[in-house]
Amino acid sequence: MMLIFDVPLNVWLFAPVLYIFIYTIIPIWITMGFTVEPWAKEWLEEQRRNGAKCLEIKVSNGNHYVYRSTSRYDKESKGAKKVSEYLGSLDRDNGFVPKEKDAKKRTRITTVRETGTVRLLDRCAGDLFDILKNCFPDNYDQLYAMALMRCMKETPMKRASSYWERFENIKEIRPATSPKSLSQMLTDVGSDRNAQNRVFSRIDMECKELVFDLSEFFSASENMSFAETGYNPDHDDCPQINVAMVVTKDSGIPVMMRPLPGSVRDVRTVCATIKEMDRDDITLIMDRGFCANYNMDVLDASGLKFLIPVKRNNGLYDNVSVGEYDFFEYHERLIRYGKTQHEGRWLYRFKDESMATGEERAVFMKYKAGKILIEDVEKKKLTMGQMIIVSNVDADPEEIYTMYKRRDAVEKRFRTFKGTLDADSSYLRDDISAYGHIFVSFLSMYILAKLEDAIRKAGLLSRYSVEDVLTEYSKSYAVTADSGVIDYEIPNRLKIMDKKLGFNIFPILRS
Repeated sequence: MMLIFDVPLNVWLFAPVLYIFIYTIIPIWITMGFTVEPWAKEWLEEQRRNGAKCLEIKVSNGNHYVYRSTSRYDKESKGAKKVSEYLGSLDRDNGFVPKEKDAKKRTRITTVRETGTVRLLDRCAGDLFDILKNCFPDNYDQLYAMALMRCMKETPMKRASSYWERFENIKEIRPATSPKSLSQMLTDVGSDRNAQNRVFSRIDMECKELVFDLSEFFSASENMSFAETGYNPDHDDCPQINVAMVVTKDSGIPVMMRPLPGSVRDVRTVCATIKEMDRDDITLIMDRGFCANYNMDVLDASGLKFLIPVKRNNGLYDNVSVGEYDFFEYHERLIRYGKTQHEGRWLYRFKDESMATGEERAVFMKYKAGKILIEDVEKKKLTMGQMIIVSNVDADPEEIYTMYKRRDAVEKRFRTFKGTLDADSSYLRDDISAYGHIFVSFLSMYILAKLEDAIRKAGLLSRYSVEDVLTEYSKSYAVTADSGVIDYEIPNRLKIMDKKLGFNIFPILRS
């Protein structure tokens, strides 16, 4: 009793208010938040009068939502089960607001194929596809497909079919890519020399200075008469085929390629090849293997201009010296030179000071190791970092040097070429198939050279190699849905590269 009377008076006065709030106000407020309001009931009644059935309004946090409620038989409970479908919301001012439908319907992806690489190479190939279609109407699709694949990877014929399926079919062609079909194609193409020559003539760049070289390709096939024992840098006695390739001096773009008997290594091969090209004003840049008076006499008689380096033990080194103050720069390297006329031809002597320093160090290290004598050191010092070019062309020494250095492009192309040939050596059964195989390799090398030339013209060759560009472009994909719609996945980095190179392939692709 004392506890009751000890409670302050203001607490006794507040207690009834608290009781009313808890047991009256709050229940009413909660009920209002989950109770259909009169205006919503009126809307529902109107819908029912208009014939709408199964509509139901549910309230959550004071918001009204419209459902279509039906029932279906439930096997587990063996009775009716309520099923509700949300239709939209109900607003006092705006009335019924339907639910938003998905902006994108779910689609099933059917194919994902690489697109950037094949589009890039097709752009670099220019009108090559149309040229092949005109010259090889029965095999142009196989030729073009094989050329593109060989640009991207050393693809053996047995895997050509699966590899070709990785790429978007931008030309809408259906080449037969089984090993048997491709092998027959090589024979057909190899036997049609006239069609090959028409291709060579149509892609021939208007360039008067060409680079000629021979490279060996080994073959153990007994059916190939062209495979003979011949000279090669490794001094192997394997049957081999020499391959003659002619490229432009400035860009290293191939304009012709021919297989030759393995034992042939004289200048008559050159003259026959040039005669077949129907060219009458060209300059040939050849290797040391052709440096012989007989070869140079034949070239002079044929009216062909030539540049041929000589070996360092050649006696011509006694006839021309390097000037002390005659020099130029080549790729930030100091090149000293000398020039003189000797027996009706011009001798150009060059000394790469950076190369001379490196060779000098290597020679002295050999001397220190006891591998050579001091007499050998003194003899080698006379020609360290030097070379002599003999020519029937009277020109500025810097022009001659630059012209010869372009030959590096030939060697690079040959390394690619030999790799692709090795991948299918088992398919080279006879001379005719060798012609066809070499022609396919020529096409791929032509496209790669055009790509490298495009990179060079964009001023990006010091930053991007051909392999770098092909790798980046391979990261873009064409994604096809079951609806037939194609979307393109293109990394932002690739779009930047594409813009720098000036191809602008991908803005066209975006849909």
